[in-house]
Amino acid sequence: MKKINLALLALFVTVFAAIACSKSEDEPQVPPQPENPAVPTSSIELRLLCYNVHKCVGLDDKYSPERIAKIIKDNDVEAVALQELDSVTMRLPVDVLGELAEQAGMYPTFGPAIDFQGGKYGIGVLTKQKPISSRRVPLPCRSEPRLLLIVELQDYYFCSTHLSLHEADRVTSIGIIISELSKLNKPVIIAGDFNDSRNSNAMKQLASEFYVFPKGGNANTFPADKPKSEIDFMALYTGKGAKATVKNHTVLNCPVESDHRPIFAKVLVEW
Repeated sequence: MKKINLALLALFVTVFAAIACSKSEDEPQVPPQPENPAVPTSSIELRLLCYNVHKCVGLDDKYSPERIAKIIKDNDVEAVALQELDSVTMRLPVDVLGELAEQAGMYPTFGPAIDFQGGKYGIGVLTKQKPISSRRVPLPCRSEPRLLLIVELQDYYFCSTHLSLHEADRVTSIGIIISELSKLNKPVIIAGDFNDSRNSNAMKQLASEFYVFPKGGNANTFPADKPKSEIDFMALYTGKGAKATVKNHTVLNCPVESDHRPIFAKVLVEW
């Protein structure tokens, strides 16, 4: 009896093995899929503004932070890069960035570049979200000191800058900017008055490591009343795999509030 059972068991094992083998040969074999580190795992959509505000003094010589704050509020932005800000100087004995922050309902981060007329003069950032940290990086300029202002937020860094009027300084500054921003561990967006054209040596150098947001319609930003030059830009650092989908990139129709026109961007950042 035991011999019969063992014989039947051996027969069943042989039959099942043949069926399994046949089924395995008939079905296509799917190789294991390798992990792709380039596939984004996180994303954030941002509304951003870049504006050289000329101390909030318009082409009509009127000091009006209210006009600038209205532009910021009307576009409902998460962050604004600002250039040419006085802080308690003789010509403007007020904290210009502080007034803008109060009226726009945002957090200010000031980057003083020089001592000027008893106060400070420089660049700044306004953010809806309270910054985690900020840092100033000096940039070369043979006429006056310039800055890169780095502001850390929860999911990204937002930076403001205002480059030199001299080409050699701008090229050197771009090298410093790339070196500094490549060290950061979150997506990085830089915005500012680069004092240079899109096809210049400095901007081509920036584009080697950054995605410079493309032109949207008439991209000229200066002078504000009759813009002839595109010198204000936004860009995303792509050296660590972040990418940007720009959904809107527009020069706003603001012909008198400053000597520059502001640029607005709505962008999806993935990393």
